[in-house]
Amino acid sequence: PADETPLHLSVWVRLLRAHGLVLRAVRRRLPRGLTLPQFDVLAQLHRGPDGMTSGELTRALLVTAGNVTGLVGRLARLGLVERLPVPGDRRTARIRLTARGRRLMQRALPRHGRDVGALLSALPARDLVQLRGLLGRLNDALGGP
Repeated sequence: PADETPLHLSVWVRLLRAHGLVLRAVRRRLPRGLTLPQFDVLAQLHRGPDGMTSGELTRALLVTAGNVTGLVGRLARLGLVERLPVPGDRRTARIRLTARGRRLMQRALPRHGRDVGALLSALPARDLVQLRGLLGRLNDALGGP
C-alpha cells in the first residue's frame, strides 16, 4: 500500500534527516580541533567586540548554563576566548574573543558561509526563501527566538 505514515510524522523524520545530514557535512568542515558547539560560541562572540556574559550566551545558543561554562573553559584553554571581570558584579564575567580567536573566526566564518551555501545549493533561491519562511513560522509557533 501507499505510505501510511501520517504527514506530521513524515515531516518530522525529514526535518531530522536533513538536520543530521547538514550537521555531518558542517562538522567535517570546521577548523581543526573545534567542535560545532565551540564554533557556535565563537560565532556568537564574533558578532560583538564587547563579548557576552555566560547568561547571554546561554540564551543565544539555547543551551544550559553548565554547557556554556564547559565550552568557554575549553575555548579559554585553547587561547580563543578570555573571561573579563564585570565591574560591580564579582559573580559575572564578560567573555570575549582573544586576538587569536578573532583571527580564527575572520578566516572561518566566510568559509562556513560558503560551505553552507554549497550544501543548500541543491535548492533554488525561491525554494530557500519559501523554506526560510516556513521554518520561521514553525519557530514562532513553537515559541522560539
